[in-house]
Order: sequence, then structure tokens, then C-alpha cells
Amino acid sequence: MRDGTGTVPLASQRVDPRVTRTRAALIRALAALVSETPKGETISMSAVAQRAGLSRQALHNHYSNVGDLATDLWISRLLEDWLPLDEAAANLPQALTDAVRERGIEPLLAAGRADRGFFDKLRAVPRGERVAEVLAAAMTTWLSESDHDPDHHRPEIALTGDARTFTIGGMIALVSTWQMADAPPSTAEQVATLRTFAAAAAAAGAD
Repeated sequence: MRDGTGTVPLASQRVDPRVTRTRAALIRALAALVSETPKGETISMSAVAQRAGLSRQALHNHYSNVGDLATDLWISRLLEDWLPLDEAAANLPQALTDAVRERGIEPLLAAGRADRGFFDKLRAVPRGERVAEVLAAAMTTWLSESDHDPDHHRPEIALTGDARTFTIGGMIALVSTWQMADAPPSTAEQVATLRTFAAAAAAAGAD
């Protein structure tokens, strides 16, 4: 849970409470269905709406497809020890970026292993470009402006263009592998590897 010392995430500011309630209900409905459904089995928009007690149109008003909703569910699980869903549901991507800026990436790496079975099933829900965009924003924030970096002399890593696309994709693959591994590297080793990977890509892109 947040300690109140940092900035208040934009996700909790000036938001219609009906939006927050509706999205929170949809996220919880999908979470229940993911838990109950065999890995890889299709979860329909209608099933999510019915489980949430809402119309399919209400779901479409907030999410284009189940994959976009799955992205918000994934973020909510990563942030559940920092910001309650009922506060963040209206803008979870911004909440993720705020969390990375304030706390660094270490808590997210640990959270991803907290319920490996659930996260493994959630990864099997097809997700489009939105999840990559969300992760790119969070990773870029971490590499360039995290307040949590203990090494204040560490240079910022600037990623642009193809180098940014390549690096984010590689980071996603690495983190996914670590989260499902029986004996992953320590969190500190994971962070160091991600930074080394990003720095190498940035240097290559600058040549």
C-alpha cells in the first residue's frame, strides 16, 4: 500500500467514480474467469460482462476486447500491494508508470512471481499492441526518471525508434522467463541484466 509520501497517481485524480467502479467490476470478473478457465481456453466479452453483472455494451464502452481488459487485470495484480483497484481502475497504465517512477521496477518483478499459475494463465489471453505500449511507457520511465534508483550517479538510458522497440520486446521476454523459472536470478541480478541490455541497445542505436 502506498505510504502517502509520493505523488498521487493521475489514475486517482479527477475521475468519474462510475468509470472506476465499472472498470474495477470488469477486471474482477475477468480475474475470476481466468482463475476458473483452463489455460488457453477462450474467454468471451459476453462471459466477462455477464460475470460482472453488466451489459456487453458497458464492457465495449471501456475496452475494445478481452485482451485490453486483460492488460488492465495484469497491471492491477502487479500494483495490488501499492494502490487499491477501486482507486486505480480508471487509468491503470498511468498508475503503473507512477509506481515505477516512485518505487523502481523491483516490486513489479517480485509481484509477477507471487502467483505464477495465475500469471501464466493470464499470459495465454491474447493481447494486442496495448500491452506493449503500456510496458514501453513504464520501462522508459524506469530507465530515464525513476526516483527509486539507489545509484544516483547512474546515467539515464535513452531509447528511441527501433532500439526502443527491440529493447522493450527483449525485456518482456526476459521478465516472462524469470517469472516462470524455478530458480530465477535474484531481483538485483534481474535489474542489472535489464539495465545492461537496455544500455547496449541504446548504444547500438546511437551508432
